[in-house]
Amino acid sequence: MTSNLEKKAKNQPIAVVGIGCYYPGANTVRGLWENILSRRRQFRKFPDVRLPMSEYYHPDKKAPDKTYGSQAAFIDGFEFDWSKRRIPKKTYDTTDIVHWISLEVAIKTLEDANYSRDNVPTNKTGVILGNTLTGEQVRSQSLRLRWPYVRKALRAAAKRNQLGEGTTEELVMTMEKYYKSVFASINEDTLAGNLSNTIAGRLCNFFDFHGGGYVVDGACSSSLIAISTACEKLATGDLNMALAGGVDISLDTFELIGFAKVGALSASDMKVYDNRASGFIPGEGCGFVTLKRLEDARKTGDYVYGVIQGWGISSDGKGGITAPTSIGQSKALGRAYEKASYSIHELDFVEGHGTGTPIGDRIELEGISIAIANEGELPARSVGVTSFKSLVGHTKAAAGVGGFIKALVAVNQRVIPPTAGCQELNSVFDTNAKSLYPVLTGEIRPATDTLRAGVSAMGFGGINSHITLESGDAPAEKLKSSLDTRALLVSNQETELFVFSSDSLKSLINKIESWVSVVEEISLAEMADFAVELTQQVQGSHQHRAATIADTPKNLVQKLIDLKELLQNTPPASGEVIATATQDGWVSNHVNKHRVGFLFPGQGSQKLNATHVLIERYGWARDFLKQADGWLIEMGFTSISNYLYPMVEKANDSKQLDDWKKTISRADIASPIVCFCSLLWQRYLSRLGIKPSLVAGHSLGELTAFYSASAFDEKTLICLAALRGKGMLSKNDILSGMLSLGCDKNKADELLKGISGYILVANINSPTQTVVSGDLTSIEQLMAKAQHQNIQTHQLQVSNAFHSERMSEAAEFLKQHAQLPDILTSPSLSIFSSMDGKEVRGDIDLKEHFAKQVVSPVDFVSLVESVFDKCDFLVEVGSGRVLSGLVNATVDPQKLSCFPTESKARNDKDLNTVLANYYIRGGLVNWEELYQNRLIHPFVVPATKNFIENQCEKPFAVSEADLVPLSTNGKTSESDLDIVETLADYFDQRGAFLAEIIQADLETLPLLPVK
Repeated sequence: MTSNLEKKAKNQPIAVVGIGCYYPGANTVRGLWENILSRRRQFRKFPDVRLPMSEYYHPDKKAPDKTYGSQAAFIDGFEFDWSKRRIPKKTYDTTDIVHWISLEVAIKTLEDANYSRDNVPTNKTGVILGNTLTGEQVRSQSLRLRWPYVRKALRAAAKRNQLGEGTTEELVMTMEKYYKSVFASINEDTLAGNLSNTIAGRLCNFFDFHGGGYVVDGACSSSLIAISTACEKLATGDLNMALAGGVDISLDTFELIGFAKVGALSASDMKVYDNRASGFIPGEGCGFVTLKRLEDARKTGDYVYGVIQGWGISSDGKGGITAPTSIGQSKALGRAYEKASYSIHELDFVEGHGTGTPIGDRIELEGISIAIANEGELPARSVGVTSFKSLVGHTKAAAGVGGFIKALVAVNQRVIPPTAGCQELNSVFDTNAKSLYPVLTGEIRPATDTLRAGVSAMGFGGINSHITLESGDAPAEKLKSSLDTRALLVSNQETELFVFSSDSLKSLINKIESWVSVVEEISLAEMADFAVELTQQVQGSHQHRAATIADTPKNLVQKLIDLKELLQNTPPASGEVIATATQDGWVSNHVNKHRVGFLFPGQGSQKLNATHVLIERYGWARDFLKQADGWLIEMGFTSISNYLYPMVEKANDSKQLDDWKKTISRADIASPIVCFCSLLWQRYLSRLGIKPSLVAGHSLGELTAFYSASAFDEKTLICLAALRGKGMLSKNDILSGMLSLGCDKNKADELLKGISGYILVANINSPTQTVVSGDLTSIEQLMAKAQHQNIQTHQLQVSNAFHSERMSEAAEFLKQHAQLPDILTSPSLSIFSSMDGKEVRGDIDLKEHFAKQVVSPVDFVSLVESVFDKCDFLVEVGSGRVLSGLVNATVDPQKLSCFPTESKARNDKDLNTVLANYYIRGGLVNWEELYQNRLIHPFVVPATKNFIENQCEKPFAVSEADLVPLSTNGKTSESDLDIVETLADYFDQRGAFLAEIIQADLETLPLLPVK
């Protein structure tokens, strides 16, 4: 039977009226939200002031007393003003830092709710805080009190090594001075300052709260359980206001090596909900929320960030103490939605526990799916999942409140927030968790929508918690990001470009070398900051240049070493560019060779989500997309945006994804898409300072080349491409198609001999690829013949025999309907035609040219040979990398290379490679444009950052006056002991004789008295 208190709790929504936090990379809620949107990952190598990896790291997971994980996410810049807070210095010195960071964040949280120490209600206000084992400084401080044990071990070692008693005691006295010098003296505040429960007690004391304050320890679910407990107390009337959250500052040997021995840490990257998940990276932080009953918040006119509608807690029951169960976790979710006014089916996303461990991620996703299935069937990919830990690591007792704050701000701002580091989706999404999908880039909803989210946190020992919340008031202005949210959601990059310049070879080497030790200590998030810092140091007059591309600080260290060694061992001669062995680093000396040829791809290069980053990041790109859509609709065609930018992570299955790809492969849809993508990339390259000296295109791409040479405007190009695509769909009575052969034209001609029916060479693409067009019966004959000779074949997914006489109807259609200028007299750029590879000269009848192009073969090999000595490198402007592959197969890449701009959607390394090659050859890049609308912070050298310091890593604070000089500098060696024993035996036998000689000798020395 349900009690009255249970009924009251079930129907009592809880309002969140204040938020405060301090996590790696952010000491404000807005700063944290911007990091979430832009996926700034805070992982870095352990700084020596915290835990020197030279002492504690070993790559072997079985190495005793070592960790194989070398990274974590660290708070920096925290300083507690004990004087301002009227805390005695001796109390501050002997108290664990978790007390002080909790107090600072609690003050900010109450201030956010418009309360101060003077006006906050105190009678039924309480503090419920998640924490485990206080903090690491407690554990370090306890070493001071274990000095007698250390002394005992030291004496035992000295005795074993036969140190004299006097020397040993002198050493003991000296070591005690050093040993204790980094620890605060024990006083009356030490006990309270190093207990966990007194963190909450200290807050109640500071604010004069009388509603009760205590700490909840539910391991990694501690802080979410604290919020759940606070909700329960508010719902039942035990409290009228609550300060709830958690704190965890525990990046020491106890947890790091402990988790390493469990095998829970990642040795490299943290990949949450990814098939490559290998463990978590630890972090630290603190977060609080101010809670009230919703009805009370409305009465007092509080701003409501969000509304908690339900909370649930469960245990896994029987089973392994550290092994999670999906059934156990699902119970926590089920209990939360029993309280809520809506079903779990109405969730927009779940902020998951998401630790990035293979078992943990799978169990969690299955647990959510079980809870959903218990309420009935839900369509595939209905609920997103995301993880706070993918940005700041596993902050253990502070993880739950961190995820809660992320979800809270998300429902407030009406954004489904992204997760980071997930590229290869966990296979469970296609099996036992089909109703879920990982949120990869995020999604913006209308400000008037109500978003609903679940938040999960699970802990060692099988303790599970879940809270569900929804939007409250209109989005808070103070939480809105400083940059456009759309831009931030795509601003994260997998790689960054790093450039250097100097006026001499020696100074360039020194400059690169000076950064190596700095780069070792930076975080993933600071990679972009560092890249921008370098661009600000570049001078256009410098003739010695270097550039490299890297994806992690560790990788960048190696790339810098590679550049330095290349410059030292094989420095470039004047006018020379040299690449590193990995082909992603370059050095140059007095080079001014940056003539660029633009190659525009044709049909077949279309990719889902190509140019998506540009569209989301730049207003001008969105305006152009809107224009292009309008032009197409005006002509009776379908808009580009209908097909090009699906959320691929929400595809029901691989079949739906394939269907999307097939749709954009249809000629009438693909043609305007391919040209649009090329136009957009060309615009962006121009804004970056890169303009072509010549242009050419493959098949359809030739239309874009003519536009680039001012033959017609953008509207004409987009509409011409759509019209051409429509014409290519025209059906013939005879079924026809195209076949790609892995051979050159001569071999293809040889294969065609004896093939009956209509078939001919349609594309001379490279010495290793030739495409034929013809009737399907002829295609089938040729395929069998080629395969018999072990020549690779691939039948293209096209409906017609393009670039053959079978396209004569399409050519006629184009001549009749194309809205083109009659004659091109003087192109503004050199254009090379893909029909014969020659430069287009003289007056060109545009309708005739493009009609002829549809039925004429493509000779791309001749085109590449024609431009070979007319540019310094080529850029494939648009989506895909087909042309780059063909060029690099046709000519020596050392003499002429072609680089793609976007070989696959969101591949930022491609553009970085283009920019690096332009810069290294003497080009001037508009760096400001490159970093526009990305979240960039001023670069701070890590050595100057103020990280939390562990006492055991502090410099010894011992003066010379405190030290006792040792009577010996070390132990007595074995050889010395042998000599001593020999002398002792000698004196035993000859002592009396020697005494007489000495006495006689002394009598002859008048300055020495004889007794």
